[in-house]
Amino acid sequence: MWQFRIISWLILDLLALLIQTALLPQIFPVGYVPDLILPLTVIIALYETPRRGLLAGLVGGLMQDVWAGRLWGLNAVTYALLGYAVAHLESKIVRDNVFVPGLVAGLAQLLVTPFQWVILRIFGFPFSWSSFVAPLPVWLLFSMLVTPAIGGLLRFKPRHEVENPYGRTRMTTWR
Repeated sequence: MWQFRIISWLILDLLALLIQTALLPQIFPVGYVPDLILPLTVIIALYETPRRGLLAGLVGGLMQDVWAGRLWGLNAVTYALLGYAVAHLESKIVRDNVFVPGLVAGLAQLLVTPFQWVILRIFGFPFSWSSFVAPLPVWLLFSMLVTPAIGGLLRFKPRHEVENPYGRTRMTTWR
């Protein structure tokens, strides 16, 4: 199915980057523009294996790093780890199309922002903690609301439902 192809992830990431850089700055004030790659990585990882979740996060983060032209690899590594963790935990959480993706995306945003601040401080970027986390409530709310919407619009389904649409194994009898 199309949702499991890397080419479709590239197209979705490119579309998310275009919306994030062209449309969202018209809606949100400067410095508060939310990230669309994070919710997209979360929703892809929720329906994928850990290896493919890692790959989806790596592709989306690398595209965002190349697009932004800043510290290359920051988003790639962050979102790759995020994609792997979400896909790994996917089998341990309850399957819900609205609440769970929103909650996971919100928790991911809470973890990603401090992690990226630490990495940027290590590389010598002089961001103060208060200015870096000031837009966090907006980003958190945005991620929690947009992630289930992306999943609903794209109609993602778990891999086992796509591979076996009837929900049961097919038995063959030999006569």
